[in-house]
Amino acid sequence: MRIGYPEDVLRGMRPGQRVYFQGGPGECETFYNLLRDNPGLANGVELWSCLIPGINQLDYGALPGDVTLRTFMASTALEASIATGRTRVTPMPYSEIAALMAATEFDVAVLHTAPPDRAGNCSFGVACDMGPLVWPNARRKIAFVNSQMPALEDAESIPADALDLVVEINAPLLSARPAIARSNPALAEISRLVAGLVPDGATIQSGIGDTPAAVMTALRLHRGLRVHSGIIGPEYRQLCDAGVIDPSAENVTGVAWGDEAFYKWLPQSGFLFRSALVTHDHAALSAIDGFVSIGSALEVDLDGALNLEWRAGRRISSVGGAPDYMRGAAASRGGLSIIALQSTGGGASRIVPKLATPSIPAELADIIVTEHGVARLKGLSQRARAEAIIAIAAPEHRGYLARR
Repeated sequence: MRIGYPEDVLRGMRPGQRVYFQGGPGECETFYNLLRDNPGLANGVELWSCLIPGINQLDYGALPGDVTLRTFMASTALEASIATGRTRVTPMPYSEIAALMAATEFDVAVLHTAPPDRAGNCSFGVACDMGPLVWPNARRKIAFVNSQMPALEDAESIPADALDLVVEINAPLLSARPAIARSNPALAEISRLVAGLVPDGATIQSGIGDTPAAVMTALRLHRGLRVHSGIIGPEYRQLCDAGVIDPSAENVTGVAWGDEAFYKWLPQSGFLFRSALVTHDHAALSAIDGFVSIGSALEVDLDGALNLEWRAGRRISSVGGAPDYMRGAAASRGGLSIIALQSTGGGASRIVPKLATPSIPAELADIIVTEHGVARLKGLSQRARAEAIIAIAAPEHRGYLARR
């Protein structure tokens, strides 16, 4: 292990090399700034990362210099470089991204870790999804060792002596602003309805967004819940503090996304931080009795197919882990897959007759919830599914949907 300077990270990079860097809350802005300020040193390099919509806002494919980016989830932050072709998006479920990352040889892995612990291991801290899968197959391993990264005892790590170069930094982590409480009667009713579907003792998972976060908060009167989720946020701390989550269970996650206070709480949270091969593994999910997946969607059609990616012809997101968790819930004994969404957006119905390019096929649809009620779809005929979905659409749109 050699201690170096930030500029040393780019020295030795050559055209044609495949270079991994961490996404999600593990993104290190120091690395982005190096690429921005030294465009000639990374010419011809192909960057790889699993950038997460809603978290990562920097467009590496738009940086000066001849660098390209390969990633797996589209976002509005990447639109400019996707349009020029310098960013290539390969859409696939999170479990498949993890398998590809684990099987790919990288010339360089640029990691972001906590300082070494007493055993000489550097924790991946708040982002354990992909880094632990990449470094074993990387020829050169570089780490930004950040004194502000939580050194989580129960997180994936890399031995310090496996690192070829260490750059010590003291930099704030990528963080979410604390949510501003706003009155939203529709979201409050959705949260109440979903909470009523989740039994005590269930193992839960939720995605990113205002709706899943609001639903988690509505579970505050539950007891004995367990967690197996790709990501957790501050709402999970609220559930822990309220005694909702069973502290004796193996509560598993891969990524934590929140504010500074949330990150400081993580070392005492008891959560196990694991790679995406664990958090999104179908065999593991299907073996959990009573696994409940809680997600959201941009649109749902009358068959139950879901749109998670497209808005007004623009691809603004990707499927992420939704297919993995929906399939896991379908295979779980007593499992439930719940999709919660407001019935309208900007006055337009978010329940539509037919999706042209569905993100999730209709056969995975289980329960759809809007502020107007609950549609249980499993086992229904196509006509009965349509009728159940129309019944939870906004009243002013039901006539049109029924005619279609």
